[in-house]
Formats: sequence, structure tokens, C-alpha cells
Amino acid sequence: MCRHILFAAAILLWAPVTASADGMTRTAPVMDTYYGPVYSHTIFTGGEVARDSWETYLGATWALNRDLSREGVLFRTMGTYGRYDYEENCPAGTCPSGSLTARSFDGRMWQGDVMVGYQWVRGTFDMALYGGVDFQNHRISPNDPFNPVSGHETGFKVAIDLESHRHLDLPYYYALEGAYSTAFDTYFLLGRLGFNRSRHIFGVEGWLLGDETGNAQRLGAFVSFERQLRTDLLAEISLSAGYQFIDEDGKLCGSFFGSEGAYGTLNISFHFGGAPPVRPMK
Repeated sequence: MCRHILFAAAILLWAPVTASADGMTRTAPVMDTYYGPVYSHTIFTGGEVARDSWETYLGATWALNRDLSREGVLFRTMGTYGRYDYEENCPAGTCPSGSLTARSFDGRMWQGDVMVGYQWVRGTFDMALYGGVDFQNHRISPNDPFNPVSGHETGFKVAIDLESHRHLDLPYYYALEGAYSTAFDTYFLLGRLGFNRSRHIFGVEGWLLGDETGNAQRLGAFVSFERQLRTDLLAEISLSAGYQFIDEDGKLCGSFFGSEGAYGTLNISFHFGGAPPVRPMK
């Protein structure tokens, strides 16, 4: 698991260095000639399902300057609830519980975080870095004293969110999203690469995720599209599916990411805004 944590940390460190080399001290909107609605905040929700686990989440992001298309300070909060089940990872008759066969466990997980970040906007992409507080609570029934991810912990959390601008109608699309929390050494890293066809995006994705129990990797495909529900309300929908691999050598017991097998995800983001900005005529 350590090598994946180091890899995730390297990505987090590399991103701002690259951004600085590109001139991150500049401030610029996505495009000066854009006269569409200005979105001030986003509410996002969705869920994931894998073998022996599922979770759902709800969160929101606000721009302090009330314009998510420009550089500035961001506030983000998110809450997660999930369930998972597993059996003792030991040969029959040798389990620490003393049972002749492996026992089954049911886990429930609650998570919540509050973070402050800053967003940089460039000609073809934007990037945000966050830092804040993360709380996690894992309740396992019956009690499993050998599971290191049990009980509750509060820790420091960092996150990155980088995405190319789909509104420029670029022929390609890329995104990188990740987070690490000192609470149970929890982390995930999601990378996507695809094609943009009239804001209908499709491509491939890869994941790294884990905690103190072990780690997992995912490979799959995704599709993403938008729907303008109102002048001031834009919905963005993303779906993905693929296969999850588990590092059995480092997996001590069950965790939130489940077991090896198929997985699927759904995310819906609602961007709320107002009237187009008043721009001087040229």
C-alpha cells in the first residue's frame, strides 16, 4: 500500500509545480468572450458499487467570488455513507476468533469533511487544491479487534481536482481527482482520458484507492454529458463501469472498497448560477 500512497503524494506535489511553471500567478477567466450564466456553487451527489460494498455521498462547492469559472478561493464539504461485508482472511480453523470456520462481518462507514481551497484557471484547464479536516467512523458487527479500520478517527485531508474545459469544445478531455486523509490513511486517485464530442465525453479511467487494510486498483470506461435544466441551472452526469483488482498480499481484512470484481459509479452535479455577467462591449 505504501507505494500507492507515495504515488498519490507525488501527484499532489507535482501538480502545483507544473502549474507554477505554466505561470500560475496569472488570473484569467476561462474565456473573456463567454457570456453564459455565472455559476456560484455546485451541489454534487452520487454513489459507487463494487463486490461486497456500496457507498453514496452528497457534497457542495462554493466560490468565494461567486464565479466558479474564475480563479479564487473555494469552500467544499462532503458527507459519505457506505456499507461493506467480508470474512476473516485466514484458513479455516486458524482464525484469531478461535472459530472453526471464518466469520462474516458487516461494516458501516460514515465520513465527513470540510475543506478550503484555491482554484487556478488556465486556457484549457482548471485546477484546485484543498486542505481541511476529515472525520471517519467505521462500525463493524460483530466487533473485529483485528481490523485496523475500526472505530472513528479525525485527520487532516488534502485533495486535488484538475479538469480540462469542456465548454471550449476541445476534441480531447482529461481529468485528475484525488485525496488523502490521515484518518486511517485513506486515499484515492482517479485519472480520466477521453474524447469530447459536442460536450458528450467518453473515454477510459483508472483508480488507486485504499486505507490501512490494503489497496485496490480499478480500470474502466466512462461517459459524461450535460443538460441545461434552466438558464441558471446546469446538470452534469457521469457514469462509469469496469473491473476492480485487489492487492491480496497487502489486504488484511474487508474495507470500504470491497472485493475483487466489477464496479460501477454515478455522479450528478448541479451547477447553480444567475444572470450572465455584464461585460463591456468591444
